[in-house]
Amino acid sequence: MIKRNAFTLIELLVVIAVLALLVAILAPALQTARKRSQAVVCLSNERQWGNFFGLYLNDHKGKFTGLGFHKWMDLLDKYADQAPKIYFCPSATQLRSQGGQDPFAAWEEDGRKGSYGTNYWIRDEAYPYLPPQYPRDGWITNFNVKGADRIPLLLDSAWPSGLPLHEDPPPEYDGQISTFDELKCMRFFCLDRHNHAVNGLFMDFSARRIPLKQLWELPWHRNWNRLSDPPPEWPDWMADF
Repeated sequence: MIKRNAFTLIELLVVIAVLALLVAILAPALQTARKRSQAVVCLSNERQWGNFFGLYLNDHKGKFTGLGFHKWMDLLDKYADQAPKIYFCPSATQLRSQGGQDPFAAWEEDGRKGSYGTNYWIRDEAYPYLPPQYPRDGWITNFNVKGADRIPLLLDSAWPSGLPLHEDPPPEYDGQISTFDELKCMRFFCLDRHNHAVNGLFMDFSARRIPLKQLWELPWHRNWNRLSDPPPEWPDWMADF
């Protein structure tokens, strides 16, 4: 009698089929878990930025000398230089120049890199050179402001900073970001990075998940349309959010 020590071809095929089935079942769950983990790390990053903003304000008598474009990075580098990863949302680390695709692409401007951006309406003084549709008295010049827990400070973003208006239309598709010539700045922040939402840091230095449609309800500047009336016309990809 010959003793057989090896698997037959049929047995190997059965094992391969079972493994493939298990992978197919587990893959969506693993992907969901990975995305949740990225969202948690992203919120942690933004809370750290809140600490850095607080430290800067404490060192400079409550004055922040402009959040414009990537200026906020220059001002906070002193506090963040030991934590380079916090410049990036973990779901958006690849630069567009390296093949990163929006809404998960990171930006690069004047040697600075990241995937977060600030609300440019927050400045220690009004910026005089803007098109007429931007309210001249909309600037938020003091961090000690009423409703600070609702005013966006830093969020997931396609560019280093932006000046949203309530009239800005939503992206026509996920990942459509505005150019600087168009100045539809809400599209900088309306990115489906975290299950129909972005993460955001507010002026009281709290951080939380922000559903994309809620971006139009937050008071980005002093004269914001808080009732969102009329609401934006939502494109098909956002209709069921």
